[in-house]
Amino acid sequence: MTDLLLLFTQQTINGIYLGCLYVLVALGLTLIYGVMNQINFAHADFVTVGAFAAFFVATRWATKWLGLPDTTGYLLSIVAALGAGALLGLVVNAAVFAPLRNRGDELRPLIATIGVSVLLENGQLALFGPIPFQFDSPFAQHTIRLGRIFFSQQSVLVVIVAALAIGGLYAFMKFTFLGKALRAVSQDRETAGLMGINENFLIALTIVIASALAGMAGALLGPVIVLTPFAGASVIVKAFAIVIIGGFGNMEGTIIAGILVGIIEAFTVQYLGSGVIDLVVFVLLLVMLVVRPTGLIAERREENV
Repeated sequence: MTDLLLLFTQQTINGIYLGCLYVLVALGLTLIYGVMNQINFAHADFVTVGAFAAFFVATRWATKWLGLPDTTGYLLSIVAALGAGALLGLVVNAAVFAPLRNRGDELRPLIATIGVSVLLENGQLALFGPIPFQFDSPFAQHTIRLGRIFFSQQSVLVVIVAALAIGGLYAFMKFTFLGKALRAVSQDRETAGLMGINENFLIALTIVIASALAGMAGALLGPVIVLTPFAGASVIVKAFAIVIIGGFGNMEGTIIAGILVGIIEAFTVQYLGSGVIDLVVFVLLLVMLVVRPTGLIAERREENV
């Protein structure tokens, strides 16, 4: 294996790992837009809540109080973060989004997401303070080597979790009654209601699933980012870019765009340095908006989500 091919393989593996992290964050945004035709500006803070939930489960409850091994504690923290995100989505939908949505004004729920974001950020700031937390994953300390190619167990874990999340979401949307009903609501909400589908329940379910994905993404991002009450903001802008590049509301496009952005980032770090990562990603976004404004996969309402 030549050095050039070795380098290409190594950076591609690194890029797939980064891309899977981005996909987990962006999938929730895509799901909400695909079903509700709405953007959730509080999504970053759902990611942060998941990261903090995972941190305290992994470093306090599982390891110190229950005496579990670090690896088991971290795996449990991913499940806990998923649950925390789902619970938060359920509460926020019932308390904020549902009452506003029933008034028939699409702008109010959108503005409400900004208010929820500010509330969550300041609430976490009051609880945890501004000083960053160090969240180390035990899997990141172990390296797997295949000849001259190497990657951490954390990378493998992220790819596995992302694959399971994508596969589970796909199976749910394509093969279950609730998934088919969600797709019907995304295509034509009024007609779906006339057919006896409870659109309010399905919209709530959409928010819960998207929030659970955000929480799980926070658990996997926690060891990568600086864990503060504003941690989610460091990745959410890039997640929005991925959603736009992939095609708003299109799950397949989001997955492809996320992996693509991750690979581009890996090669950018190798050849241009980490300081221009955001520049390269947003240049790609601008090029896509000019050349193909519909995204990698054009939006078709009957095939969204």
